[in-house]
Amino acid sequence: MNRLFSASIISAVAWLASSQAAATDLYDPSVSTTTTLNGSAVTLSGTLNDTNGNPDPWTAELFADANECVRLLVTSTDFDAKITVLAPDGSAYRDDNSGGQHRPLVRIASTPVRGWYTVHVAHFSGLPTIANFTLKYGRYNAGNPNCDGAPGPIFDPQGARAAVK
Repeated sequence: MNRLFSASIISAVAWLASSQAAATDLYDPSVSTTTTLNGSAVTLSGTLNDTNGNPDPWTAELFADANECVRLLVTSTDFDAKITVLAPDGSAYRDDNSGGQHRPLVRIASTPVRGWYTVHVAHFSGLPTIANFTLKYGRYNAGNPNCDGAPGPIFDPQGARAAVK
C-alpha cells in the first residue's frame, strides 16, 4: 500500500472515530440463520440533513458479536449514497454502489470483534444533502449467504487484510 493511500485511510478512520455527529445506538439481540437475503433485517429510516452547508452524515451505532455476518443495505434513496462502517478494533468498511442504483451494500463476513460498529450514511461525493433513505441492518450466523462475496475491510489496523473498494 503506498504512503499517500495509507495516510488518507488513517485520516478517514481518525475522522470517523472523532465525528461529532449524533449517533443512535441500536441493539438487536437476534442473530438470524435465514438464508433469505435481508431476511430478519431491521429496517431503519434515516435523513441526511444539511445544516447550513455542512455535509454531516447520518450516524448510528449498531451492535454485533465477534464472528458474525453483518449486512447493511440502503434500500431506498433519492441521492447517490455511501456507507462507511468503523469496527470497534479500527477496521473500516465502505461501499457506494454494490446494492445497485446508488444503493450501498456493506457485508462483513466475519465481524472482527464484539462491540458497537459506527455506521455513517452520506452523499457519495460529500455534498450537503437533505434526503431520506431506508437502511436494512441484519445480523446473521457465520458463513451465512447474506455475506457471500463480502470484500475485506478497506483498512485493517493489524495489516492482515486491506483492500481498496
